[in-house]
Amino acid sequence: MVGNAAGAIMAIYLLIIGLRKRDLVGTAAIFFLIVNLIKVPFYVHLEIINFETFKFNLMTFPAIFVGAMTGIIILERIPTKLFGILIIVFASFGAICLLLV
Repeated sequence: MVGNAAGAIMAIYLLIIGLRKRDLVGTAAIFFLIVNLIKVPFYVHLEIINFETFKFNLMTFPAIFVGAMTGIIILERIPTKLFGILIIVFASFGAICLLLV
C-alpha cells in the first residue's frame, strides 16, 4: 500500500535518463495507474473501497478532470529546466516528509 511512495524516486530516475516533460509525466502516470489497479482487489477485500467510497469518487470526477486538463496546460508552459528543478525540490520535500512520519 506504500507503492506510491516511490513516485519521487521514479520521477528523479526518469529525469536522469533524459525523458522529455510529457514523456516523464505520461510514463509515471501509466506506471502508477497499473500499481494502483493492482491494489484495487485488496482494498475491496479490506472494505477500504465500498459502494459509498466508490460513489464519492465518482462525484469527484469533474474536479479530477479539470485538474488533469490544468496540469496539461501548465506542463506545456513550464520551462524544461524549471521542471527539472521542481521535480528535485518536490522529491526532496516528499523524502523528508516520509522520514519524519
